[in-house]
Amino acid sequence: MTIFVQGVLRDRRIGEPVLRIDFSSTSDWVSTPFRVWGPGTHTLFVSSVNHDPKFVGAELAADFEVSIADSNGARFFHQVYAPGSTGHVLPSNYGDSKLGSFKLDDWPLRSWTLRARVLKPDPRFKTAQTQIKFWKDRYDPGMGGLMNYVMIIPALVFLVLSFLASLALARKGFRTPMFVTVVCGVPFLVVFVA
Repeated sequence: MTIFVQGVLRDRRIGEPVLRIDFSSTSDWVSTPFRVWGPGTHTLFVSSVNHDPKFVGAELAADFEVSIADSNGARFFHQVYAPGSTGHVLPSNYGDSKLGSFKLDDWPLRSWTLRARVLKPDPRFKTAQTQIKFWKDRYDPGMGGLMNYVMIIPALVFLVLSFLASLALARKGFRTPMFVTVVCGVPFLVVFVA
């Protein structure tokens, strides 16, 4: 269960900041808090998902601003991106463009903030779902990453067997095995279903 949960948390990038931003209209600041879990390199990038072929390949012509504040509220990074400065184009499916890379190190109990706003819109991006992301660089787990998901099959079999065994013991008055099985099984099922 631990291996599976670790793989799901890594692949879903839970807790890493993502801002949904509409480049087709001007906007006020949107922000999201995040935490820095020890030293590491973080990449700031813009990504778009688009299924409308009308303006595919059009270079982003919006002016937008991105700011990162550290845990003390001080400005860590601030940049205004002019039209054409990112190299980001409207994709036919998914596309992203790197905006910067930073080395961060902080205690995870302290909160940082990612903020962004659109200063001048680009109406061609109206059909796109665009996000500003600030993700910690991860190692490629290779076959180990696949093993996280393959191991769910025996884990699920053992969970069912332990539930059946604890049910039989509960009928004889031993309720502790049932409690332990439920405590281990509920988080597993929550992560699996989510």
